[in-house]
Amino acid sequence: MNDETLCCCEYYDSLNERNHILACCCNCVDLDEAVDSLIRGKSVSEKNKTGFLNTMQERLRIPWIGGARQIAFDTILPVFILPIMLFLASISLWWTVFSFTTVAIFLLLIFNFFIRAIPNTKFFLTWTVTSILLLYFIFEFVVIPFLEILVEENIALSALIFFFIICFYTTKIKANELAQLGIEATESLVGKSINGFYSCQICNAKIPDKDHHCVWFDCCISKYNQFYFISALFFAVVALLYSSNLTLTSVCHPFRFYKAILLPDDCSDVYYQFELSLSFVSAIYSLILAAILLMLLLQQLMLISVGFSLKEWNKLTFLSKLCLGLNKKRPHNRGFIKNWSRILCLNKPQYHPLDREV
Repeated sequence: MNDETLCCCEYYDSLNERNHILACCCNCVDLDEAVDSLIRGKSVSEKNKTGFLNTMQERLRIPWIGGARQIAFDTILPVFILPIMLFLASISLWWTVFSFTTVAIFLLLIFNFFIRAIPNTKFFLTWTVTSILLLYFIFEFVVIPFLEILVEENIALSALIFFFIICFYTTKIKANELAQLGIEATESLVGKSINGFYSCQICNAKIPDKDHHCVWFDCCISKYNQFYFISALFFAVVALLYSSNLTLTSVCHPFRFYKAILLPDDCSDVYYQFELSLSFVSAIYSLILAAILLMLLLQQLMLISVGFSLKEWNKLTFLSKLCLGLNKKRPHNRGFIKNWSRILCLNKPQYHPLDREV
């Protein structure tokens, strides 16, 4: 590495050449080819997409003392998208529908694009973390000042979020340990097959008893951390439902459902004040997240019970899914009790070589 002093806008690129951030749009072959393809009405190749994104990711930098610092554009996108979405959604009912619909379409379009172009993207993990922080911030600093939330209700919600964070963190820690185990097994058993280890192109490692890779947690889910993953989903669903109910009964006209249990009734006046509308749309966003996570949770519970991994489940036909896969061969099924015993017994997996590759 060259030791010459850099100004705040200079940096050394991947070829160890000195560059300036003002030249970020220059000498980009992949960008030129992509624009040329679009002008000619041709599709942009995956190679050009990947090359353009990698070049953009390297050149997207901010001035800093001692040289420009690199920032990953895909990682910081949620930090801007989510606050803008909630702000626009707070304007009126139609803006709420428009903002949520636009972001949902954006996520659907960008999901496959990022997975193919930047497999190890942190976009989805940042979306998860930003959603947690943003919703909790709005609840604590916008909803709580309405003085409708009891102290014990706030403590209960904070406890749920705390348990979710613990399970979320443990899931990732266990996933890192499993990935490291796969690396050690691959290095120590060079040229030999490893029974029960499955390759993950995103983690770039072999994971024992892999179920699937969760982009929102940015880690692989295996039989050995699936319990923490399910627990994280459970606490997240309960926290989101609880916080949304507390918020809606604070900003809307509530009615007594049963004893001390309140439910929202009339929310027609929430858009007349920004604090009310912001709290309202954050509650709606919480309900949407809760619905999605609840479906994921129920899917995980069902797959464990019948003895399928998510990868195996996705390969089934629609008719087989209607039958819960019971009409198909399930090589990993050991029966309901043993299936759950594998998930609840959190022993570290072992590896040994076999004559065939799994």
